[in-house]
Amino acid sequence: MNVYYLSFIPPSKANRVKINLRAFSKSGKRYIVPKDVSLKINKAIWELQRQNNSKAFSEPVEIKIDFILPDKRRRDLDNIMKTLGDCLVYAGILDDDNLIFKQTLEKHIIKGIEGVIIRIRKYNERKLSTEELMNLERFKRTINGNTD
Repeated sequence: MNVYYLSFIPPSKANRVKINLRAFSKSGKRYIVPKDVSLKINKAIWELQRQNNSKAFSEPVEIKIDFILPDKRRRDLDNIMKTLGDCLVYAGILDDDNLIFKQTLEKHIIKGIEGVIIRIRKYNERKLSTEELMNLERFKRTINGNTD
């Protein structure tokens, strides 16, 4: 298992400002990352790179992240995780963030302390049982109005 630390909570991906430009792209939409957010993202990448002494994961991984928060201010871990996934790729820890097959995110509120502990290891797939798959198919038929 590889363990990494960040000295702060990375910014949420929601901190990006959407703008419309008449650009020739698929969506025509572009995003601007405010300078302070960009600096924090670069700092997170730098901190992760300093700790990385192994080859990037190129196979599915399981990731467990503990967010240590200094207060009870609302934070959306899903959006922070999107930024963190990108940082792990740019730092050379993961080849691609779609290699994260299982993730566990947990908040810890400890007054005056802030940071992140990241644990990454190779993913061991849990096989779904035939019963679970049959229950799913039964549910789908019920939702679609087929009660055979």
